[in-house]
Amino acid sequence: MKYPKLLPEFSMYEAARANVAERNVRIAVSFYGKKYTFERIFRYIDLLADNLAAEFSLKKGDTVTLCAPNSPQALIAFYAANKLGVKVNLVHPYIPPEKLSESMERTGSKLLFVYDLYKGDADAFDVPVLVSNCGAFMSGAAKIYYRLTNKRTMRGGLCFEKYLKDRKSPAKTAERFGTDEPAVYLASGGTTGEPKIIAHNNYVFNNLCSKAEEFLSEPLENYTALYNVLPIFHGFGLCINMHMCMMIRATNIMCIKFNAKMSAKQIIGQKANILTGVPTMFLKLLGEKAFTEADLSNLKDVYVGGDSVPDSLVREFNAALEKGGSKARMYIGYGLTETVTVCLVNTLRHHCPSSIGYPLSNTDVRIYKDGERLPAGEVGEIYLETDQFMLGYLGEDHAPFAEIDGRKWLKTGDYGWLNEDGFLFFKQRIKNMLKVSGVPVYPSEIEDAVLSVKGVKKACAVGMDDPVRGQVVKLYVEPDAGAEESALSAEIERVCREKLIAYAVPKKIVFRGRLPVNLIGKIDRKQLEEER
Repeated sequence: MKYPKLLPEFSMYEAARANVAERNVRIAVSFYGKKYTFERIFRYIDLLADNLAAEFSLKKGDTVTLCAPNSPQALIAFYAANKLGVKVNLVHPYIPPEKLSESMERTGSKLLFVYDLYKGDADAFDVPVLVSNCGAFMSGAAKIYYRLTNKRTMRGGLCFEKYLKDRKSPAKTAERFGTDEPAVYLASGGTTGEPKIIAHNNYVFNNLCSKAEEFLSEPLENYTALYNVLPIFHGFGLCINMHMCMMIRATNIMCIKFNAKMSAKQIIGQKANILTGVPTMFLKLLGEKAFTEADLSNLKDVYVGGDSVPDSLVREFNAALEKGGSKARMYIGYGLTETVTVCLVNTLRHHCPSSIGYPLSNTDVRIYKDGERLPAGEVGEIYLETDQFMLGYLGEDHAPFAEIDGRKWLKTGDYGWLNEDGFLFFKQRIKNMLKVSGVPVYPSEIEDAVLSVKGVKKACAVGMDDPVRGQVVKLYVEPDAGAEESALSAEIERVCREKLIAYAVPKKIVFRGRLPVNLIGKIDRKQLEEER
C-alpha cells in the first residue's frame, strides 16, 4: 500500500491526523472497559496543545518529559507536544526521582508529565509537574477497582485532566520540524552499554509505520486492533504499537501493566489481531488457561523481540495459536533504539527458523571483523544501513557510524552472522547492557549505586540466565576487610531498591574476598560472566 497523504516533512501529529490508510475504524483507544473514538482523542490532543501553549508558554523547540505507563493520557500528552513542535523525552515510569531529574536536566525539559503512582514529590522538580490519574479514563467498575487497589504515591503537582477541558487560547496550528531537528528522545544503552539519550526526528517514525504491509501477514484492511503492552518509552511500543495504530486507524488496546489472566481476557474479548511483546510475556500467556484454551482465531500476527528468544518458545506458542484456531505465527525481529526499533523481522513472506529476521525495505546488513567484511556463515559484528537512523546521541559528537563504500553504516555492538539468503542470526551482545524482561539494565548504574554503600570495595554486575525474564542481575561484591556480609547484603538491597528501577535490583549477591582483574587492573567482567 502507498501512502499518498504522507509527506516526508510531516510531524507525527500530522501523520496521525492524515489517516493515511483511509480507513473508517472508529475506536482509537480501548482502556479497561472504556472506548474512545479517534475524533474524541484528537479533540483531547488539540485542547491539551492549546492549553499547554497558553498556561506554560510551550513553543516550538522546547522539551517536555513524559514519565508514564501506557494510558490515553500518555498518548494525548505525546501528540499534543508534537503538535506544538515540542520535543518529548520519554523515560521509564519506574525511574528513580534522582535519575528522572538528571534526564530532565540533560534534555532541558520545561515541563514534566507523570502518573499518579509514580513514587516522587512534585516539589523536588524545578519545572511544573502535571500528574495524570490513570483511573480517570477507565470504565466505572475498572476505575473503582483501580482506586481500591492502588494508592497515589506521587505527591503534589497539577491535575493533568483539567487541561483536557476548557480551551484557554485560540486553537493552534500544527508546527513542523526540520529533518535535522529532534522530536523524540529515547533512553538507550548505546552500542557500548553506557547510558545514552538518543535523538530521533519525526520522519523515522512515520517512515517505519509506512512499512506496515511489509511485515503484516494479511492486507491492511483486515486489521482492526492491536494489543499494546509494550511501554511508550520503548521504541517498538512508541512507534509500532502506538503511532502505527494512529496512522493506519487501528484500535490501540492499552495495558498499563501486564497480567497474564487479565491480558488474555482483553486479547480474546476485544479481538486483537496483533500481539507484540518480549519472551517473558508470552511464556506467562502459555501458562494461562484463559489464553491456551480460548478461541484465538482473531489473531493474525505475533511479534517477539529481545536478545534471546528460545526456539522452544516459538514452537510452543505456535502450537497454542494453531490449537486456538489462529493462522498467526510468532515472528522474531531485531532492531536497536538507534534505528527506532525493528529493522529486520521474520514475516509470512520472509521466514527462516531460528533467525532474527530479514531486512525491511531500505535496510542492508553486513558482518565485519577486524575491518574486514565477512562472507555468509561467518560470525562478526553486525553493521546496518537503513533509512531509520537516529540523529545522534544527545550532547555527544561521537556516534557509532562508519562510512564504507560511500555509505553510512551503524556499528551495532552485536555479534551475528548471515546465511546465504540474507537472514540474520544473533550470536551475542558485545556491549555489557543487560535486558531483564526486555527492559535495558545498565551494569555501570548498578555498580555506581552499590559502590556508594559503606563496606563495599568493588562491585561488578553481570547477567544471569532466567527462564522467565531472560536475564536477571547477579552482583559480585568485594567487601572491605571486616565487613559483615549479611548486614552488607541487606544494605546493598536497600540502596538498590531506592536508587534503581526494579529490573536492575540484583537477584543474587555473591561476596568474594577478591574480584578477578585483567592485565590492566580492571575487574575481569568476562571471567565473572563465564561463572554465572
